[in-house]
Amino acid sequence: PPAAPPRRAPPREGRDVIGWPPTIDTVLPGAIPLLAATVRERITSGRLEGFSEWWHAPLAAAAALVVVAVVVRLYRRDAAELPAGVGLLLAVLRLGALAALVVAWLDFERTTETEIVFPSRVAVLVDSSASMTLEDAAPGATPSSSRSARSLAMLEDRGMLDALRATHEVSLWRFDAEAEPLVVLPRATDAPPQTAEPSADAAADRWQDRVAARGFETRFGEAIERVLAREPGRLLSGIVILSDGGSNAGVDAAAAAAIAGRNGTAIVPIGFGSDVLPANVRVADVVVPPRVYPGDRFAVTAYVQGQGLAGRTVRVELSESTVAAEPGSGQVIDAADCLLGEEGSIATVRFDVPGIAAPGNRSLTVRVVPPPGDSVAADDRQTVEVEVVDRVTEVLLLAGGPSREYQFMRNVLERDESFAVDVLLATARKGTSQDARTILDAFPETPEALDSYDAIVAFDYDWRRLDPQQLARLDRWVGRESGGLVLVSGNVFMPSWITEPACNVVRGLYPIELASRGGIASVDGEPGSEEPLPLEFTADGLDAEFLWLGSSRVASQSAWSEFPGVYGCYDATRAKPGATVYARARRAERGRPSDDPIFLAGQFYGSGTVLSVGSGELWRLRSIDDAAFERIVTQIVRHVSQGRLLRGSKRARLLVERDRFPVGANVAVRVVLPEGSAAAGTPECRVGGPDGEPLRVRLEPDPQRPDEFAGSFVAGREGVWRIEVAGGPAGDATVSRSITARLPDRELQRPKLDRGLL
Repeated sequence: PPAAPPRRAPPREGRDVIGWPPTIDTVLPGAIPLLAATVRERITSGRLEGFSEWWHAPLAAAAALVVVAVVVRLYRRDAAELPAGVGLLLAVLRLGALAALVVAWLDFERTTETEIVFPSRVAVLVDSSASMTLEDAAPGATPSSSRSARSLAMLEDRGMLDALRATHEVSLWRFDAEAEPLVVLPRATDAPPQTAEPSADAAADRWQDRVAARGFETRFGEAIERVLAREPGRLLSGIVILSDGGSNAGVDAAAAAAIAGRNGTAIVPIGFGSDVLPANVRVADVVVPPRVYPGDRFAVTAYVQGQGLAGRTVRVELSESTVAAEPGSGQVIDAADCLLGEEGSIATVRFDVPGIAAPGNRSLTVRVVPPPGDSVAADDRQTVEVEVVDRVTEVLLLAGGPSREYQFMRNVLERDESFAVDVLLATARKGTSQDARTILDAFPETPEALDSYDAIVAFDYDWRRLDPQQLARLDRWVGRESGGLVLVSGNVFMPSWITEPACNVVRGLYPIELASRGGIASVDGEPGSEEPLPLEFTADGLDAEFLWLGSSRVASQSAWSEFPGVYGCYDATRAKPGATVYARARRAERGRPSDDPIFLAGQFYGSGTVLSVGSGELWRLRSIDDAAFERIVTQIVRHVSQGRLLRGSKRARLLVERDRFPVGANVAVRVVLPEGSAAAGTPECRVGGPDGEPLRVRLEPDPQRPDEFAGSFVAGREGVWRIEVAGGPAGDATVSRSITARLPDRELQRPKLDRGLL
């Protein structure tokens, strides 16, 4: 190539002409494979190439003829009295000078021209929302497979991908609440596939697993817009969408399709599901508290959905039995009538249970007495488990000072008979009165004293007060003894201890990456600011029932929407690996969501649970309702202390983040063996799904803690999933836990195929 690249020639119809050396990114962004590249060299005129109108060239030719005519006339006039040879020489010189001027004006140059041919591309969007887990069948027939399974079968078993790849590149996407590119499959004759979003474990991820139906809503229009924005427009031949058409959030899908139409991009929708659903009534969901106390009254809320039975009244029964009994075989303890609404609407039935006396796990089954014409008997009942706990939760409150958060939380827990509260107020003088069972003067001095607590809540505590032995005792209490820890950030003592090397144990307990600026912890929001920072919950936060302010996800979102926000939040934007971000404090000048400080985050630390709170301002929920603050306080403390329910057990401890998951969610399982039991081998974890089909979960040892193991599985069907772990030092001892997978409310409202939208 020459030292200086020549000027780029203008593009021609059907191809791009670029300078030398040619780069793919010059034409299109990203690493897009090319099919062919042809390099040619030619002589071009910059002046002629620059003619933009048809009449420019004829005008230039006419001007040249006029100049030639003038030269010839001058020759004839000047050479009339000269010898013929001299006159001819003058004419040649004049014409030569004229020709040199014309050549210079035409700006001739040698151009290297590269023509690059790229393959056309087809984007295939696979609906991964929870409604794709539904099974459709004609009246009287047995459903064969879910909509999601049939869409994957069309792509692979029925050869759609192979047919498309014969001509095009295929870009695979999944979409539900968000659209995500998965993999680019090259033409059948080209290179192997490459993941669209490279990651450390991308090689282990199969795109088939990543399109598992799990989303809590379907943003059809935004998925189309994202594809149009990200895919190379000049290469995109079309978009194929595999979906049931159940768009229930986001921008209008028809408007997004109109944009594709203006761009000349074809959209080919392929529908899955039935647009004429058979008459049916089903128990869509059952909500119960995961743990109750003997004799305490509690509520059971059942959600009943009907289709094709509007205006009919059905009988709904609640029965109780042991966990080992056949579902629905227990004693009926309550019943109610339910009026079914319009097609797909959900009716609520509430049962008030007077209390269960016997401690232990009990099964509660909600059953709809099927009316005439009910087409599917399998969904007429749903069983959930409730744990009757015959013990109070022991709580220790550590406070750097008598903040409002500390005072309000202490009062709530002290009034609740299911909690026993001790306090350690760092600024209190000896003998100061506090509303608590016991007032401590110092941190528990022995492992036995610390082990008596199920949960510790620390409000901007000065951790420099603890010596290395006490900090090591705290770390062991959380990691090995399943302690629950709530860390409430503040700007009084936190800026001082956060830079102390001796307090690295506490920094390690936090689920967020703590940062310091010149030794001063940064708290977002100017002092005296009059504008609060609204809380924005992540998908995990919306699903976390211990953060719900209502009996359902929708009711909780409605209650949280009334909360104006907080006035401060520790400025940490990154969570540690394995931690879960539940909510962020949204800044006034909004950037990327990941730049907002984390207000609520949690993690498993060994066998214990740790939750961090960005500032001590949950008490502001009292502006909505006193009951809202009381509810969130009790739920948070019970959530972090869940691991202590097996205190004193010599068996393995089975930990799951929560009791209820949306359909298609990844359920992380953590197993903690008694200390020194790793030599017994890896415990065996089995999962039984709602259909009874067993599933084995592979457990991997934790490299930092040899007695702990972790694994996961996808709750791909609606219903109860029972997790069992066997092995460890107790031989054939088995521990178990049940979780419930449910379809999100929005995905239940219109379960049929929307043929009109598609």
